[in-house]
Order: sequence, then C-alpha cells, then structure tokens
Amino acid sequence: MALVFDVVKAKGKPDDNRRPGTSCPFCDVDGLENIIRRDGDRIWLQNKFRTLRHTMQTVLIESADHDADITTYEPEELHGVIRFALSCWEQMIDSGDYRSVLMYKNMGPLSGGSLTHPHMQIVGLEEEDGYAEISMKHFEGIEVWRRGRVRATISTDPVMGFFEVNVICPQGLAHGNAPEDIEDTNRFADALQTVVRYVLNEHHGGRASSYNLFFYHMEGMTIVKALPRWVVSPYFVGYRLAQCNAETTLARDAERLRELLDERA
Repeated sequence: MALVFDVVKAKGKPDDNRRPGTSCPFCDVDGLENIIRRDGDRIWLQNKFRTLRHTMQTVLIESADHDADITTYEPEELHGVIRFALSCWEQMIDSGDYRSVLMYKNMGPLSGGSLTHPHMQIVGLEEEDGYAEISMKHFEGIEVWRRGRVRATISTDPVMGFFEVNVICPQGLAHGNAPEDIEDTNRFADALQTVVRYVLNEHHGGRASSYNLFFYHMEGMTIVKALPRWVVSPYFVGYRLAQCNAETTLARDAERLRELLDERA
C-alpha cells in the first residue's frame, strides 16, 4: 500500500520554495491552534494541513528564531530541542493509537520541506508500518565514533544513499533523570549537530544545501539517520536500488567526521 496524499487539503499551504517572502505561520505564535505540548519556544501542535489520509500529522516547532537550525543552536538550546522532540515522539508512540509513528526533519529546497522555520514532523500512521522496508542493516557499516552509550556509523547498506550517517543510543534516555542518562542524551544531540554541520559544510566539498533527519526505534535503540539531499537517483526512483559511495570516499568521510566528533567530545 501507499500513503494517500489529498491535494485538496494542501490548498493554501505556505511554501517558502515557491512563494518566498510570504508570512511564516510558525512565527505567528499567537495564531497557532491545536497545540499539544509546549516548552518555552518549543511547540508541538497538530499540522493545519493534514494531507495524508489515515494519519495524524503533527509539527514540532523547534525555536522562535525563524533563521535558526540544528547547526546553529547553542548547546543548551540544542539539548532542549532534542530532548523535547524525543519525548513528544515517544508520547505519540506510547498512546497506542497508531500502527507506527514516524519523526523526521526536512531542511532545504531538495529535502521535501516547504518552510524554512526550524521544525520537525511527527506523523502517526493508522494503517501503514513505516518500518516495513527498514532493518538494522541500514544502520550498520563503518563505526566512526563511540562515547559512553552513544555511537556513530556510516551506512554501507544505505536506505537510499549515497552518504548516510547514523547516531545511535539506547532507547528511553530522554526520559531518564540520572546524570549518566542526561549526559548521554546531550552527547547524542551534540553528535547529531556535528554530523549535520559536516554534511552541509564539508562532505562533497560543502555543496549540499539540503538535508534530512529520520528517527527510528530499532531493537531497543534510538537512531537518527542524517543525510545530504540531492536530486534523487533514477536507480532509486525507478527500481528502489540504493547507491553507496565507494569505500575510499566513505573512509575519508569517516576519518574527518571522527576528528570532528572527538573534538566535540
């Protein structure tokens, strides 16, 4: 089966890529409706444009700063955003109302996103198993870095390709109040920020302008997959064949990314 997109419900949806300069609905905090949870500037609410049938589409606004991004957050804000996002995602999972719950982030014109204001999406699927085509092999490959209970890998069997970095930690850390849980959740957020900065600023000569983050719960682990976005390969569009960069390229990426993560630690 496929998710059904209802184009009628997309009418009037704001789009910074096609209609730049229009007012940002996420900046108009007083005009937001159907708020589920709020933590300061971080707001989780129902998506006004619920275009997918048999789903609950929600948006998580990360910051009041329209021009901010995961790459620019100071540590305290970064840690707060990631902890809040993981908590909201797990709240929706724990409700038991959905067959699967997906959390992801689009950023940039090639990412599938329409608004630049920093946000994520949490979508409950009533009928579909969003993990049906996903397995642990998609997160295995070159181990780049490990600190405490957090590690980073570069996929050698990616979901789509060509370059996918995974940051992995035990599930449920964001709920823990023990010092080691807080430390590892913050370490998870710091590693993610370092990876996204690398994806945008250094990988492939810093030519990427867009990226995606995809969050997963797999085998007791919380995993976030970060990847630069380009025009999608016809091998994937037509045949669902993923491509992976050559071993020498992946090794260079791993070496440099390891240096940056070690510096951050």
